Amino acid sequence: MIAQLRGRLASVEADHVVVDAGGVGYQVFCNLRTSALLHDVRDTEVTLYVHTSVSDDAIRLYGFASRDELRLFQLLISVERIGPKAALGILGRAQLPLLVRAIRGGDAAMVAQVPGIGPKTAERVVLELRDKLHGLAPSEIPAVPAQRQSATAAVEGLVGLGYRESEAREAVAAALPNGSAEPDVAELVGAALRHLDVTGAAR
Repeated sequence: MIAQLRGRLASVEADHVVVDAGGVGYQVFCNLRTSALLHDVRDTEVTLYVHTSVSDDAIRLYGFASRDELRLFQLLISVERIGPKAALGILGRAQLPLLVRAIRGGDAAMVAQVPGIGPKTAERVVLELRDKLHGLAPSEIPAVPAQRQSATAAVEGLVGLGYRESEAREAVAAALPNGSAEPDVAELVGAALRHLDVTGAAR
């Protein structure tokens, strides 16, 4: 069972990364925020905390930037009707401290924003997990690099226009300018839309 993976970040795709560890490329599925975090550090050594899922037809790795994210993912998939894809969607909605506070505070609306999760399922997440989050997340919300904030907003904007989240993430990643300056969200969305037009992605 793989619990932690350290190696060179070989590639970042729409819904996963590939980590080269000892000459073996491991496909690791990530949430939106982890993918955005890793986008600018390709070809460097990274460490991901991993949940290994074994089924009849595949072994899948799900990777996270912190042990707290991994723990929340594992708690989420313990809830009925919350699979790995839905759990990644929830983790991609907001910074971990915000998610923990929302669940502890009974805010099912944030969870229900994830595509495929209805109000009843979101309420079940809150009811089952609100008392199981002890020790999760720092009390202060860490600062998020401006470029990543803009990228997240741009992805949400494209999803609102009807594009699939995986398409939106890939297009925004391709449209991000070089450097660390904060890009204008509207310009970033426009550049991502042009990328989608070129690649022929359809709503």
